[in-house]
Amino acid sequence: MKTYLGFEDIPAYNFYKIAETSDMRWFIKKYRIDRTLGISKEEEIKLVSRYKEIYDERIKYTNDVKSIEYYRKLNEISDLETKMFRLVSAFNCLIDIKFNSTLFKEFVSYFSNDEGLLYSEAISNKEESLNYVNWLSIQIGGIKTKLAVKKSNYSDVLKVIDNTPKKVNFDIIREKVILQESLGLMINIYTCPLIEWCAMIIRAEEKSTDSKKQLDKIKNKR
Repeated sequence: MKTYLGFEDIPAYNFYKIAETSDMRWFIKKYRIDRTLGISKEEEIKLVSRYKEIYDERIKYTNDVKSIEYYRKLNEISDLETKMFRLVSAFNCLIDIKFNSTLFKEFVSYFSNDEGLLYSEAISNKEESLNYVNWLSIQIGGIKTKLAVKKSNYSDVLKVIDNTPKKVNFDIIREKVILQESLGLMINIYTCPLIEWCAMIIRAEEKSTDSKKQLDKIKNKR
């Protein structure tokens, strides 16, 4: 069974059908003609990963600033959440360990070297270990607050977080007509590779910008 390999060969129509339906069978080259064709669960998982790669390539190619900023914020939040999970999990283990054990020292080393929470005081008795645990709790609390603030600042991102390919409604026929009128050419959405589709969108936007500049020059001369 032959499938489209990526950004440079998948037709624009198939790409947007996947975005609309989350049906990875649109990767199959003959699926538009023969809807009886299917894929296994293992193949579907691979194709989901391929779709995400194509989606990312499309964002980079078109310099989609809005999407780039969206994923930057999303990754920042995700990284902090992952860090918080590690810290809290390790901290919950630490508080049940005796201060004079080797394992306690290993946890102190972990927080210092792996998580960047360097404690400058000595830990040689129970009181000093309690001071350390209290200090560590405050540091983790600070990171938790940082995460809460970032989530608040990035609330626009959190409203639409979705780790699965996002279903969208996209009228590709309407977009095709607009592109054809703008560029003065005929487009076959069933065979036009996504990379060419994106290149035409970029060119249409450039032409629109140039036209606006020319119109502004005419207006300024009046």
